[in-house]
Amino acid sequence: MSLAERLEMLSELEKKYAVELEREYRGYGNEIVRELISSVMIDSQKHAGLYKAAAMIASGKSLAITNEEYEILEEKLKLHIEKEKEMLEAVTKLMEEVKDDRIKKILIKIYEDELMHHPFMTSFLELVIKRETITEQDIWDMLFRDLPTHGHVADPYVGKDYGP
Repeated sequence: MSLAERLEMLSELEKKYAVELEREYRGYGNEIVRELISSVMIDSQKHAGLYKAAAMIASGKSLAITNEEYEILEEKLKLHIEKEKEMLEAVTKLMEEVKDDRIKKILIKIYEDELMHHPFMTSFLELVIKRETITEQDIWDMLFRDLPTHGHVADPYVGKDYGP
């Protein structure tokens, strides 16, 4: 079994697990328990998406986007990165104020997640996508410079030996 197939399998298992959690606890009486289980379900959905993305990369699917798409994505991510920073500051402040150990444990989990989100969002553009960004110049180069025919129909006489 290839790496891509194993990653795809793990994605499907995480999806299935998330659906099972949602189904099993949907009508559970205690709202606090439902919300805590729901957060695990959402993490499983997130893991499914990450496994799926890794599987697609492993199978050779291109991450290429245009330079314009990259700029839009980068702009939007900068806003999300700023929000993550604000959330990190908010949960840090709450952790200092809260005395209840049960709430503190929940806040610590949120804090740990926020600590992971911030660097992930700041680095994933460079690590995953940037190296495959296609510029308009790349497209022109592919059409005219890099193709043997330079964007024209191949000359049937070029490269043929018609000598004696």
